[in-house]
Amino acid sequence: MFGMQDPSQTLLQIERYMAEGRLELSEVMATQFCDLMLSNKKRDPQQQIFLLKGLRLMCDVYLLRNKAEQSMKAIKRMHNERKNLVSVLQKHAPQMLEAMQPEHEDHLRAGRLYAAAGKTKAATKAFARCEKLAPGHLAASLAATCASPSKAHIARFLGAINAAGSVVQANGAFVLQPSGSPSVPLGEVLNALQQAASASPAHADACAKAKADLSGQQAAILAGEQAANARLQSALDSLQPKHDYYQYG
Repeated sequence: MFGMQDPSQTLLQIERYMAEGRLELSEVMATQFCDLMLSNKKRDPQQQIFLLKGLRLMCDVYLLRNKAEQSMKAIKRMHNERKNLVSVLQKHAPQMLEAMQPEHEDHLRAGRLYAAAGKTKAATKAFARCEKLAPGHLAASLAATCASPSKAHIARFLGAINAAGSVVQANGAFVLQPSGSPSVPLGEVLNALQQAASASPAHADACAKAKADLSGQQAAILAGEQAANARLQSALDSLQPKHDYYQYG
């Protein structure tokens, strides 16, 4: 079935179908892949890795297909199989633990599904877990603010924005690139700030200031007045010699 003799190729094929927008087929493949892997009760470390990857893809497809309500079992299974993988690797291949996808990304994935399913309490709990594991996680604080724009969520969101640094233009898109967590499109940050300002008058001024600052940076980059990646430019500048040694002959 779908070339299941080579699980790695099957997973790559599912990812390709997802990228191409063939989501129904992706869901069928991911479901059958996970069912087959789960039927093997004596999985080795590599098979356990394949299973966890398949479960993540299944969760992602559910979100893309607006079928979040059907993802609850997959979310629970994903968390459980991650714990199983950690246990297996600790016993058989501890050197592979550091290569695992960070745990906070699975909590972010789960939170987005819970939010899409209307399970706000579970969503905010998942986002909080993500932020605890990765302080300053911009994507999680943004998602938590959109799901439940409380004062605490908005305050953490503003803090994550400040910690993320300058606006970056990469491949024609404007993003914020926090250290240690995924980049977030600038447009999503600006929209969330607008919603947060409306939801919490106490934070309206801070949200407006942050929005104006980010929009100003975007305009400065477009005008050539600010580096497209200030962090990278600063690092490059630090490598430049402080003196022209050739003048000393």
